[in-house]
Amino acid sequence: MLRSKLIGIGILLSIIFAVTAVPTGETNPGGIDPSISSLVEANGCSCHNIGDGDMNNPNLAVILNLTMPSNFTAGETYTLTLNISGGPNDIAPMVEGPNMGGFMLKASSGVLTPVDDNVWKPEDASYLTHTEDGNNLREWSFNWTAPDSDSIVTNFMVYGNSVNGNAKDPSDNAGNSGDYWNSATFALAGKNAQITDGSAHGELSGPKKVVYGFGIVFITLAVVVVGYRMVDQDESLEEVMKGYWKWIYPWLTTTDHKYIGTLYIVTGFAWFFIGGILGLLIRWQLYEPRVDGDFLTYQEYNSTFTMHGTTMIFMAAMPIIFGFANYLIPLQIGARDLAFPRLNSFGYWLLPTGGIVLYMGYFTGGAGDVGWTGYAPYSSGASATRPGTDFWVAGQLMLGASSTLTAVNFLVTMLRMRAPGVSLMKMPLFAWSILVTVFLLLLSIPVFTVALILLMADRTFGSLYFSGPDSDPILWQHLFWYFGHPEVYIVILPAFGVLSEIISTFSRRPIFGYTSMVYAMATIGIISFVVYGHHMFTTGADPLFRFIVMLTTMLVAVPTGIKIFNWLATMTGGSVVLNTPMMFSLGTIITFTIGGITGIILASIPLDIAFHDTYFVVAHFHYVLIGGTMFSFIAGVYYWFPKMTGKMMNEKLGIIHFATTFITFNAAFYPMHNVGISGMPRRYATYDASLTELNQFISIFAILFGLAQLIFVYNVFYSYRNGEKAGDNPWNGWSLEWATSSPPPENSFIEIPTLLDAEEEAKKSE
Repeated sequence: MLRSKLIGIGILLSIIFAVTAVPTGETNPGGIDPSISSLVEANGCSCHNIGDGDMNNPNLAVILNLTMPSNFTAGETYTLTLNISGGPNDIAPMVEGPNMGGFMLKASSGVLTPVDDNVWKPEDASYLTHTEDGNNLREWSFNWTAPDSDSIVTNFMVYGNSVNGNAKDPSDNAGNSGDYWNSATFALAGKNAQITDGSAHGELSGPKKVVYGFGIVFITLAVVVVGYRMVDQDESLEEVMKGYWKWIYPWLTTTDHKYIGTLYIVTGFAWFFIGGILGLLIRWQLYEPRVDGDFLTYQEYNSTFTMHGTTMIFMAAMPIIFGFANYLIPLQIGARDLAFPRLNSFGYWLLPTGGIVLYMGYFTGGAGDVGWTGYAPYSSGASATRPGTDFWVAGQLMLGASSTLTAVNFLVTMLRMRAPGVSLMKMPLFAWSILVTVFLLLLSIPVFTVALILLMADRTFGSLYFSGPDSDPILWQHLFWYFGHPEVYIVILPAFGVLSEIISTFSRRPIFGYTSMVYAMATIGIISFVVYGHHMFTTGADPLFRFIVMLTTMLVAVPTGIKIFNWLATMTGGSVVLNTPMMFSLGTIITFTIGGITGIILASIPLDIAFHDTYFVVAHFHYVLIGGTMFSFIAGVYYWFPKMTGKMMNEKLGIIHFATTFITFNAAFYPMHNVGISGMPRRYATYDASLTELNQFISIFAILFGLAQLIFVYNVFYSYRNGEKAGDNPWNGWSLEWATSSPPPENSFIEIPTLLDAEEEAKKSE
């Protein structure tokens, strides 16, 4: 009875917290101006979104065409013509009437001027747009005076829309709103210039500079390290290289699960920092409402957020998870290695290979620019010709193969190679989290692989699965999210396992409700395949389908809540030790709970439609994936570092790292809820000037959050060289990995251990 009352009080407090924790702000139903900050007063296009088209008719967006010479001479004046086609006026044309079409045009160089009353140049502005009379046309002419140099390239950025004033009936084929819109960039080279992708002057783009910069830093460090050893130890270059080859050769050829696990972890964190730098480029672009090319061009921005999301999910979070699983699962179940060591090695080497292929787009005219979700028709339509997207697809296929091979290996190992006494219900919760995760991988990755193969066929052979006549762009969303939503749990369930291990150890008692924790993880895994449709509430899906998805999405909060309450109960009944791993674990519970509450908000159909593709969604999944997954595995590094290296990490540096990370993370990502509620859309390279101060606040703390992670990097290197010796079990841990030496021997265990049940042994002794 007392336990039931406590649970009821806990649920009530959670509801009160959920109500009070929801961020507030003024909504803007019309959305945020997507062009440039000074265009709010512009007639026509400044109020229209960019790039999607009417959700009811995504293949019928406005088509833009700019008629211009093949090149220009410096200082000459040219008359250019812009015309549009498509949109609702092609479906239900009006011979006479208002709102036939509209545009806004800006040039990166030169001077734009109107030639008649149909085109307007606002005072003190550099762009052109249509007048009230020009809104009734579908073609406009204007003058452009070329810049003083003909060795550059001028980019014309055009936004166009078509509005049918008669489209008022929701049953009308043109749709309820009647708005169709699009954007395009046209490049005009001077006589002595060539058009280059990403930069008008052939310079390196911002993201490409990052890629080249990493290469230069790596080569410089290699030269410095080699030169230092030559001077310090008075060795020849040949002797130094032989020494390094002798050191690196085992890492390149190993099949030892501990070496491969370490490689996974190091590679994952390396990609994490690369993806983080791309994220900081995004935040610097959004420091103020910039126009095209002020820092990143809009095309570069598209590539940056695409590669940021892809890197963080597929090349950072998942490799780190596989790294900890590789290192710990054989130790926790009492096995010497994984079932297929060579397959394990092959699965790892597909990871850096796939990552390099993904990033090859930066050297072929621009990386993939279709978002980490790869939505059709952006990824497969007639305009999706960027070669970087082909590399994105090919790299994803390699990463999917890596994950599939690794999942098979873990499944066989955990079902067939457990030590005597290690039954399924006696495995540590981290091992259970990996077991559920590999089932999710094996059921979802093949679906994503099929979708990628069909997308590659669309792009390579001109097939019509996702774009074109009789195609179905929404099919891609079904295939992607059937994988993509279980993917969220693929990265969060192992984090739950890490939290369970750390909280149990530093509460000095076994985890509360072990059996319910196992069932909760299994239930989350099952439900994850049913709720994927909540990503598609705005696609016009069947109302019954959306209703069922809404209910099951809310239902997933029940097993998740069980886990949170069990962690709290474990700490309540224990003797809590507050050190760095435990501090990060407590921080994870807080941030993940906030992310879970906003997830319930987005599970509601009307609220999701209102917040869809706004920064509210960005805030939600960063609280879940960074505040949940990455915080947990940073805690895991602090916790298992002594086991892996035999050295303790510096505790003072660890506490400083936690404090700065926790504060700057919340300062950076919590205000994103507010800008999202205010109408700021995600994936846009600019925004309304009224949100400048809040975006500057977010960007500053995002940069500080990134810099705080350098403390972690320094602590790892410093502790590896100078840390105190750890001993075999410095934390007095419960699970079998602490039963072997630190670091473990080559075969993990000198003798395969036998797990004994304390209660059964006590009965035998009686």
